[in-house]
Amino acid sequence: MKRKRAHRPGWRRVRRLGYQEKWVDALSFTGYAVRLTLEEVSEPAYMPVGDKVLCVGDRGYVYLQYFPHGKAYAVTKMLDELGNTVQWYIDICKGHGKDAEGHLWYDDLYLDIVVLPDGSVYLLDQDELDEALKKGIISEADHRFACETADGLLREILAGKRDAFDFPNFFA
Repeated sequence: MKRKRAHRPGWRRVRRLGYQEKWVDALSFTGYAVRLTLEEVSEPAYMPVGDKVLCVGDRGYVYLQYFPHGKAYAVTKMLDELGNTVQWYIDICKGHGKDAEGHLWYDDLYLDIVVLPDGSVYLLDQDELDEALKKGIISEADHRFACETADGLLREILAGKRDAFDFPNFFA
């Protein structure tokens, strides 16, 4: 399991990063929301998704991260410099919260879901999840939990329930 932090310390391509966070208690979403603004980058970041290669990080890009209370996932909505949605990236996680220093964290269980604006949906990193189990990094229960969580989310997404991952911009 990989513990990650919302403020992305050590992000090698990002030279200057804007960070905002807030607790939101709304009808559409309850949990922490984070806005990361890529103010200065050394080079753009690209990611292969299906048969496409997407630019997922460049100067002016904004990442809206959502940590829904009581849910075993975190959602990052990536927006390009014009505000267009590039993708929703959903990390399946064992949990998320705040540490003693007040930093938001999440325990990434390797498995990810990507949803593109055209409705394409991809399950990523099953091989990483299986390898973590094989190496004893995670338990069989964690492996099963990640798969069941991803399966449930995929069912919701494929049924057209965008409210499972497409939350409002609370920083607008």
